[in-house]
Parts: sequence; C-alpha cells; structure tokens
Amino acid sequence: MAFLDFIRRCFEEHNSALMKRLISAEFTFDQARLFLPEAASGIFESTQNTSLFQTIACLFSNSPYQLPRNIDVNSIAINSGVNSVKVAAGLHAIA
Repeated sequence: MAFLDFIRRCFEEHNSALMKRLISAEFTFDQARLFLPEAASGIFESTQNTSLFQTIACLFSNSPYQLPRNIDVNSIAINSGVNSVKVAAGLHAIA
C-alpha cells in the first residue's frame, strides 16, 4: 500500500502541472480533475499485475498496443467519464 500512497502523493504534489498537461491534451478542467485519481489507481493496479518497470515503459511507449496491455484503460475511462482514446492520450501526457 505504500507504493499507492507514493503515487497519490506524487499526483497531489504535482497536481497543477499534471492538470496543465491534461488541458494541453484537450481535456476539460472537469475531465482532468476526475481523470487524475483514476489514473493514479490504474497505474498502481498495473504495478500489481506487472513490474513497475513494465508499467513505466508502457507509459513512455509510442506503441498503441502497449498501454492497454499493461494498464486497464477501459476501467479508467469508465470511472473518469472519458473515452479510452482520451485516457491513453492523458496517460501519455502526464508521463
């Protein structure tokens, strides 16, 4: 659980920078606000199923197939209210 706390703390401490990146990626303010906690949870969940290295590598990958293999993009989409294409763009934007 400590790693989840680390991710959440990182997202909280860098909230304004992450929000700016998401807005640059064509998120509305409300979409970005709802997306960030879901992204943090999705990234944490990914590290429970794969290694931390694989999770980080997929966030920085340009392959459209890599991200959904490691991070549950659909779950983040459902929970944040944005479509899966926008979730992928948002994850890449905050990486």
